[in-house]
Amino acid sequence: GTPGPPPSRLAGLLAETMRGKDAEASAEAAREAALSRTDPSEPDPYVPLVLLAGMTAEGVEVTAVQVSGPQGPDKELHCPFGTVSAVASACEATADPLSALPGCLSGLRAQIGRLLPESEEPTAVLTYGTKEAQKDLSREVKRLLKKYGRDGKDDDDFDGWDEDIAIVPSSPECVSLGLAVLAASSHGRVRVVHSVKGTDGKYRPKSRQGVSVRDVSTCAVSVSFNYHGGDAGRWTSPRTVFDFDRRVPAGPYRVEFSAAECAAHARHGTETGDDSLEDEVALAESTKSLEGGRAIPQRESAAMALRFRVYQRTSRGGPWVKVGDDASPLTMEHSQRDGGVDGRGNLVAIESAVTELGLSPVGIITMNVTTNGETIVQATKSARNSKLMRYGTIAGLTLFIGGFLVKSFVEERVFERDTRRVLAYYKRAAPNSFHDGDERQARYLVWKYKGKKEALWRRLEAKYGVKVLNEWEWPEEEEEQGADGSEEAEDLDGEGDGSDGGGDEL
Repeated sequence: GTPGPPPSRLAGLLAETMRGKDAEASAEAAREAALSRTDPSEPDPYVPLVLLAGMTAEGVEVTAVQVSGPQGPDKELHCPFGTVSAVASACEATADPLSALPGCLSGLRAQIGRLLPESEEPTAVLTYGTKEAQKDLSREVKRLLKKYGRDGKDDDDFDGWDEDIAIVPSSPECVSLGLAVLAASSHGRVRVVHSVKGTDGKYRPKSRQGVSVRDVSTCAVSVSFNYHGGDAGRWTSPRTVFDFDRRVPAGPYRVEFSAAECAAHARHGTETGDDSLEDEVALAESTKSLEGGRAIPQRESAAMALRFRVYQRTSRGGPWVKVGDDASPLTMEHSQRDGGVDGRGNLVAIESAVTELGLSPVGIITMNVTTNGETIVQATKSARNSKLMRYGTIAGLTLFIGGFLVKSFVEERVFERDTRRVLAYYKRAAPNSFHDGDERQARYLVWKYKGKKEALWRRLEAKYGVKVLNEWEWPEEEEEQGADGSEEAEDLDGEGDGSDGGGDEL
């Protein structure tokens, strides 16, 4: 096919730098392997750092990115690198962008030092915007880099930011063309063919997305709470949930609300004048004391008074800017009530809610509130019923298991008592016989006549002619008595004439 256009100055500079750094790393690995007499390990590929600087009449922005995955060109050389990962970004909206550039570039440099402490100096600075803006921007960046070089001349920990870093301008259409390429790549219109090793060990061509961009947040997001009906002076300090340079998309960040906890904050604020109760232990104890039916009025009042606010900060160290209207997460609209003058007459308090915050790749903040829709009274009743059911279940299981154990214990005691009764009877009614002292036979008879003990006693009395007494009713000494009865009875012990009777073989 026809060869594509030559690579741009920036692409050529990055590719040359990557080849040189990779060659140095391979040589160093080979030297270390030779000294240690081991096989050389393959070093990680070098990932260059590039600064993107742009300026308009409304402000300035500087972004640090890492590029990796050099790939062969397609027909129009859309994407010379497969992955572009943003590291940090600094921007400021101002009518004098050049005056804000030193602060943005210094802040970006410090942030890179924290995020990538082992990183080398940027390979290049790419400017974009109009030609006039890029000239002014390049001149100011060059001045700042010279200053950084002079300041770090005698510093052993100098990070290498100096005037030797190449400043590469771009065409005025660079931003619009880049957006077109990203859109085409995300829709599969720009793809790169590469070789993939299959399970059989052979390499086959396969297409993939032309470029993958990993963004970071260029803003910070925080939340604030008000437990006193939205009083302007009672808002809590903003709490950051998504900071600058956070990988996006981010979230969801969950914020859980409960009426009892809000009531604890409100009561503490009324007593002390504080905006909220910061002591976690005291908050937990106070929240627990406000649960249950007796504290329903306090929880309803606190739920109606709760306000929730989201802030956004677009520049480091800048002011927090309110985003959207204040939310009331612990309220919901009642379909049969009128909104009234203030528009809140149709709201009812609910027991709990969960708010989820998210941040999209383009900085859009999303908020989703989830609740089970139960009012505080309904939630209290449900909790009470659930508690009663739980206790009832525990009591029922306890009674069932306990009754079963008691029943088993009683039956065992009765079984042992009747066994001893049979043994005592044989000892008096048929002394020195085969069954006198035969505990196994006695236990068998008691088991066989379980639930029919009276029939057993009658048959024993009919056979031996001796009344069956309880174990403790027999006298200490008694004369031997005959066992002949006047009526024909079932041969219980098998001691008859040897015929097959209806008795048991004992």
